[in-house]
Amino acid sequence: MKGPAGLIRSNKISGFENIGPLYEWSEARAYLVIDRIRFQGKTGAVLCYYNPPVHQVGNPGLDAYLEGLDNVLEKRDHLEFLILYGANDPVHAGGDLKESLTKLDSTLDIKREREAAGASPEEVDRLFDWADIRLKKGQALHGKIRAISNHFRVIAACGGGTRFGGSAEIPLIADYLVGDSRSGMCFSEAMIGLIPGWAGIARTLIKAGPVNAAFMAMTSKEAKANQLKEIGIYNVVVDIPFPFPKRQKTGDREADKAAYLEALETHDNETGKLLLPKALEIATCSEENIPKVDEKERLILATREDIDREVARRKDPETYSHLWGKSLREVKDEIVGTGGRPLAPQSIEALNKLLEDYDPSQFDESLFVEREMKADARLYRDTKFRAGLVATLEQSIANYREA
Repeated sequence: MKGPAGLIRSNKISGFENIGPLYEWSEARAYLVIDRIRFQGKTGAVLCYYNPPVHQVGNPGLDAYLEGLDNVLEKRDHLEFLILYGANDPVHAGGDLKESLTKLDSTLDIKREREAAGASPEEVDRLFDWADIRLKKGQALHGKIRAISNHFRVIAACGGGTRFGGSAEIPLIADYLVGDSRSGMCFSEAMIGLIPGWAGIARTLIKAGPVNAAFMAMTSKEAKANQLKEIGIYNVVVDIPFPFPKRQKTGDREADKAAYLEALETHDNETGKLLLPKALEIATCSEENIPKVDEKERLILATREDIDREVARRKDPETYSHLWGKSLREVKDEIVGTGGRPLAPQSIEALNKLLEDYDPSQFDESLFVEREMKADARLYRDTKFRAGLVATLEQSIANYREA
């Protein structure tokens, strides 16, 4: 079996015994498997999600997550830990933006027809159920992983490169994170017109504090592995002493593609042989031996004042009026002075509201996650959302005055 399940079903990790599958789902090349395993005298489970090439978490994959985690909960009396593991590839995306644009355009067409026919606001609002259903699944995913954590330790292994959106939010739900030294996390949603609606803000608040959560969510800038460790998101960073494979250009496209896929498979296994043992160690060691950053010693990625100044520039569409519609590659030098790509004003407004209402002394994680989800759902309905989707897919400068 290709991908992460191939490693956990091999005998390539010392002291690791695979007892057998607890849950299996597959669709085309994607799969989610949960295997019961034994390590250092303890019995646990490893969940492997695989969906090449960029590991987007589609609705069928979400359903498999939820069903598989139910199986883990049912077997909770026979397990002592759960590891969330996946491919160690260069990019891990969130949702499928092309699919979202197709659904949004279809919804907007029907919305215009229904409004012209005198449909009620409630009937029109129900046209966005496709977005609400996905967000509620993300909320349910958070609930199930946190419910499991009430019974035993949950560890996420973040192998490979940058994680965007849901691919960052899912591991954040775990108790402890083990990171690849080449990895990073990027909440890019504010550049699209959304927010991290799968508990991303809640879990970052808990692990890294409100200022770091504001930096990551509001600027949409990537935090690298060592930064993630210093702010409290990663507990351990595993040094991976080799680079990601690169696609060769010999003139034979098919041969180059085949060679690249083979190199990715080798790279995935070699990375996993370094990363997974550390995740197993964190899963089975005593609690006091797990590295943690004290709240008072956390790195602060930027001051709140600096964040506010940058966000004020980038959320104003007029800052980019001379660049609207141009490709990011064409204007990359010109946007350096602004701090980066345009931010969706509606996303910043939603994030400000969530963060302003945060009170650590009265923080209820589940209620906050529900508020996150509802705020994100409203953004799918915002008339400027399409501008952000199109610009992201085209890799161009969005005009957030458009509606």
